[in-house]
Amino acid sequence: MLKMAQKEYIKHLYEVEDKSVLEIANATGFNYRTVRKYAYQEDWSNDDLPNIEPTSYPVLESYIPTIDAWLEADRKIPRKQRHTVKRIYDRLRDECGFPGSYSSVKKYVRKKKFVMKAATEGYLPLAHPDGCGQVDFGEFIYYDANQEEHNAYALTISFPNSNKGYTQAFPSQNQECLLTGMQRIFEHIGGVPPRLRFDNMTTAVAQVLEGTERVLADGFMRFKLHYRFQADFCNPRSGNEKGNVENKVGYSRRNAFVPVPTITSFEDFNESLWDWCEKDAERTHYKYKVSIQELWLEEQDSLLALPEYPFPVFRYESMAVNKYGFAVIDTNKYGLAPSLYGETVQAKIFYDHVEFFHDHQPIGKYRRCYGSNEEIYDWTQYVATLCKKPGAIEHTRFFHQMPQPWQQHLEQSRGKDRKNALQLLSEIVRDGNAALCDDVLELAGMNGRTDADSMRQCYYMIAKKEYRPEPLKMISNAPALNYNPTLSAYDGLTAGGEAHG
Repeated sequence: MLKMAQKEYIKHLYEVEDKSVLEIANATGFNYRTVRKYAYQEDWSNDDLPNIEPTSYPVLESYIPTIDAWLEADRKIPRKQRHTVKRIYDRLRDECGFPGSYSSVKKYVRKKKFVMKAATEGYLPLAHPDGCGQVDFGEFIYYDANQEEHNAYALTISFPNSNKGYTQAFPSQNQECLLTGMQRIFEHIGGVPPRLRFDNMTTAVAQVLEGTERVLADGFMRFKLHYRFQADFCNPRSGNEKGNVENKVGYSRRNAFVPVPTITSFEDFNESLWDWCEKDAERTHYKYKVSIQELWLEEQDSLLALPEYPFPVFRYESMAVNKYGFAVIDTNKYGLAPSLYGETVQAKIFYDHVEFFHDHQPIGKYRRCYGSNEEIYDWTQYVATLCKKPGAIEHTRFFHQMPQPWQQHLEQSRGKDRKNALQLLSEIVRDGNAALCDDVLELAGMNGRTDADSMRQCYYMIAKKEYRPEPLKMISNAPALNYNPTLSAYDGLTAGGEAHG
């Protein structure tokens, strides 16, 4: 089985250098089917730490695994009893027959120890190529329209070379929010950072393996391959490895979110954040003494081109509808038709809304709820059921969701009249014309008739124009008929008839 670095190398040759599968197989010596598998389907992440290049030590190459094993074993014993460079050289010469020089061993061991120490104890002075960024979430609070306090999260992508940063706000840190935020930032800056560094957030990493290898979450992996960026991940509990974005998160929280903002629409608020980000870039860079924006304009040239089509950010989830007509997502209950009880439906889950399907047909759409154990329902889902139980309508939880004019009309209706009105309302909803409900009732009232049959005619007049015959238009230039009948002939017939009588 290939190592992750080998898989990523295959992907690099295929995507970046435009090598064919056959060319990659010939160049690497890997099996053709193996190359094809990883070129087309698999994920590749790579190691950003300095590598020990065996090819730089031709004489030492076959002895490097032995040296690495000795140095790895040294981690478990007291420092005073660990190998020195001289001791490693002596053992290689005496025990392994090493024919090379002491200097080559010294060069390799010192570099290897530096890498090992940086990965566990120290910090590497990380290089930041142009266009490469760091990604992180930061928590903040906001007020809704009722001035109630809520928690939310700001996704930030920072670019260490220029110190430019972009921030978007979301109600959660879930994968849909992460990918939507990244996509928005990509589209705003007009390109894709070739390399991005993350911590081991569960929305991106399904499993942390040894070293820098990661098993990526499926949605994140697909997003990464779609936009063609490389993903690096910090060592666990090593926030310093993405210190630029952590500083940027704190800076934006102290400035863009002070005073505490009132958010009635995340879409509108995020539009205002673009303006704040661009204005903030007018600051002078702390090191280079020119504006951040000036440095960023140079850095933008290193961005990858956006793909032809944006990545559709959502996930599918299947669930059974309970006896009350609810489908449950993240403990929250979404109301569907009670007739679907026991049926399996599919939910298409976006960051801000959920679409439901049954047998590939749409059956409902709701705003996504980020509460806990809440019930979200839509009166239109229950009208058909109420046709069977019209007397129960005032006692339902969704009655007050209905349009106000219809609430009044149904409260004043009884028996058959109420049932007929609900049947009409069900027909309007089934046709997808719920927005016309008030217009139908208003037109019927203007004509002084609010019985169900009259309202149905009004509905057809508004929504089903094929039932409305167009008025006959007379042609102004039609030929005139100059016909003057002679009635004297009828007099003869009349006379004859009388004589016959």
